[in-house]
Amino acid sequence: MKQLKDEKLINFDPNYPFLLPDDWKDRRAPTVYEILATSNTLKQMYAQKVKEIESGKINNDVGEQLLRKIATNYQSVKSLLFQTR
Repeated sequence: MKQLKDEKLINFDPNYPFLLPDDWKDRRAPTVYEILATSNTLKQMYAQKVKEIESGKINNDVGEQLLRKIATNYQSVKSLLFQTR
């Protein structure tokens, strides 16, 4: 009996068990841990910039732009974890 191969099936690779469910077939997709590490880094960067603004190391206008960029990046990363269905 000849065994047919279904092209729609994707072989599960146990080396990538922590990928987001929709993305586990894509080896380049970030893992949940990578996404969390990135979001935690962005939170730390945000807190550091706030301290620099408060201490006067950074101009308020420049500081606001930097905070806005960090917050935008954080929201983009966060949207990877909490996609609307």
